Amino acid sequence: INMNNLISEQVHNHVEDEIDLRELFNATWEKKFYIAAIASIFFLISVVYALMLPNIYRSVAFLAPVEGESQMAGMLGEYSGMANLAGIALPSSSATKSQEAIARIQSFDFFSNHFLPSIQLEDLLAVTKWNRAGNNLAYDKSEFNSESRQWVRKVSLPKLTIPSSQEAYEEYQEIMRISVDKKTTYASLSVEHESPYIAQQWVELILHKIDRLMRDQEKLEATNSIEYLNTLAPTINYEGIKNAFSSLQQEQMKRLMMVEANENYIFKLLDSPIVPEKKSGPRRGLIVIIASLIGIMLGVLSVLALHFFHKPSKKNEPSSHEDHYKD
Repeated sequence: INMNNLISEQVHNHVEDEIDLRELFNATWEKKFYIAAIASIFFLISVVYALMLPNIYRSVAFLAPVEGESQMAGMLGEYSGMANLAGIALPSSSATKSQEAIARIQSFDFFSNHFLPSIQLEDLLAVTKWNRAGNNLAYDKSEFNSESRQWVRKVSLPKLTIPSSQEAYEEYQEIMRISVDKKTTYASLSVEHESPYIAQQWVELILHKIDRLMRDQEKLEATNSIEYLNTLAPTINYEGIKNAFSSLQQEQMKRLMMVEANENYIFKLLDSPIVPEKKSGPRRGLIVIIASLIGIMLGVLSVLALHFFHKPSKKNEPSSHEDHYKD
């Protein structure tokens, strides 16, 4: 009998400890206006916040690697052994020129030495709005004085009044995207900005700068190789090696010719960047919906927390079984 009473008491306590869904529903329903008030506050705040956010425009260029780079790598690969013995650097077949260009575009070196000197720093870090009517930009007055064209922001170390190239690079990484389709090897380069005109101009600037950089580097390497071979050739007496060096010179001349002749050295434009008419962000409706849902969830959780906090504990009350045995 004692064992049966113990089991019955444990079952009774377990049932009491379980959360009653009906109780939860009633508790939240009684405080529905309180929950609605919290959700309304979140809704209004999110609407104001979303309206304050500036429109962001994205300009995109679709690119294809220039086919000549693989052909050139194949021609020079035949002479790579002899070139290594002569101390001449030939293009590596392990990474194509387009892959190297993509890595360079994402690098700090390219940003600081080629992109940043060609733009206005305030257009990257201090813009708050683009005015469509006058096609001009509004700047954060606490950051940049547009009349005196001076930085006036108050910051603490390691930041400086005039933003450093490293700080600007962090923003560059946020607004610039470049990706490659592994199946087709086609690439897309995009830039986001408050001004659709600047977004388009910066995509064009990146493509121009990377093409010029890679072209100049290839031209310098080919020219140095030709000059070195011309200097080394008279000192060689073996006819076989002379013929090999002559072939190397011819390939370096072809390499130099391809650099100068091709209009597009790295990428061929499949779709040029345009000035977008429609914004890419922010998604104001989604911001408001998410904020409202968060408000509802917080309202429900706070109501339930208060309900169970003030709810009297039944564990301290004598059970009906105990009362029965006392009687």
